[in-house]
Amino acid sequence: MTRQMALVGFLQAQNCTNLPSSWRHPDSRDDSMSADYYQEIARILERGKFHMAFFDDRLAMPDRYGNDHAHTVEYGIRCVKMDPIVVLTTMGMVTTKLGLASTASTTYFEPFDVARRFATLDLMTGGRAAWNVVTSVNDGEALNMGREQHLEHDLRYDRADEFMEVVLGHWDAWEDGSLVIDKTSGRFADPTKVKRLDHKGQFFTSRGPFTVPRSAQGHPVVIQAGASGRGQRFAGRWGEVIFTAARNLANAKQGYDAIRGEAAKAGRDPDQMFLCNLITPVTAATKAEAEDRMAVIQKLPLEIDALSLLAEGSTSISVPRGSTSR
Repeated sequence: MTRQMALVGFLQAQNCTNLPSSWRHPDSRDDSMSADYYQEIARILERGKFHMAFFDDRLAMPDRYGNDHAHTVEYGIRCVKMDPIVVLTTMGMVTTKLGLASTASTTYFEPFDVARRFATLDLMTGGRAAWNVVTSVNDGEALNMGREQHLEHDLRYDRADEFMEVVLGHWDAWEDGSLVIDKTSGRFADPTKVKRLDHKGQFFTSRGPFTVPRSAQGHPVVIQAGASGRGQRFAGRWGEVIFTAARNLANAKQGYDAIRGEAAKAGRDPDQMFLCNLITPVTAATKAEAEDRMAVIQKLPLEIDALSLLAEGSTSISVPRGSTSR
């Protein structure tokens, strides 16, 4: 059987990529908050035969270090986080094949809203949308979204399971062939093929009927990146594309087998999932030139970058302010 590599461009709707210091690179553009910037990236990815452009997203600046945002803003540490759906829409307007994926949190949004946003993007781009399902990471996001603190880990995933049931229930509300659009008879759609959800659960109630018909692909692709045991069970149940970040082949195989095992336990076909591991390639005409380029990249980060992003991974950490030297 011929197997094909799935290529995903990992981006962030902000002043830098997933490399926190990349905005300092001498060749980087200074207009990373413009439509033209992201449209150029979209064209490059499509020419390079990438399957998808993916935006990571969080709902707060990384201000856990010292509980202060001053260093985040001063040193440009992921301090600009625009709405990725809007950015993806601009990218979709200049491409025809590139998949368009974004993160949205099950902890701080409502299922109907998320379902509608991604279903709309799916229609506007001819079935190219994907949703990266996350449960969010720390108290900073909670405080921005009207909560005092972040939910406990496993409770977040319990909520996320029900969130997925509601979203997928809405996405399946319009059956294939629902649209009639017969101007002569005056019938727009067949009401017997549009169902109301009437969901009432532990975390959510959502009536419906859903307000967005299906796209050509049925519904947006579901992405997941759960790494904990509970997260892997969630990914195995729901994920169609799985993001991993193994640092060596042994860990990659262990994670690969674990996710596929969870999918099988959930009654799914593991072969229908794509597992994509994070890499940071540096390309050039020769190995020596690539090594020179990597050397430039490795000189860019400041110590404050590492301290700030390390602190961001905790729900409630306060780290004394330290050096900002290289």
